[in-house]
Amino acid sequence: VIEFDPDLILVASGFDASPQDPLARQMVHSEGFRMMTAAVMETARVTCDGRLVVVHEGGYSKAYVPFCGLAVVEQLSGFNTGVEDPFLGGYRTMPYQELQPHQDAAIAEAEQNLAGVGAPGR
Repeated sequence: VIEFDPDLILVASGFDASPQDPLARQMVHSEGFRMMTAAVMETARVTCDGRLVVVHEGGYSKAYVPFCGLAVVEQLSGFNTGVEDPFLGGYRTMPYQELQPHQDAAIAEAEQNLAGVGAPGR
């Protein structure tokens, strides 16, 4: 059994993983950041009575960081501003959005390792 009992969760919310970041150039679009925010909010709800601090920390795309940041703020506040990400349609149709076999294997191995954390002798 893994025990996780934080007083609060603190997130350094950077957007370097966006497709337009000139350094990282990953494939996390605004809706991906929204989904990660929802997951962290749920974790905070379950583990520390919803206490969550999110601080903007980086991202280098002047054109795209605002849409990613807005998605996070909308998710945190529960308020939809109606502002649409004009790039989202193109990013959703980019290839390799589904997990690849090597990624699935890495996740399965990590899950096995986590399952063994509480095992005797570890």
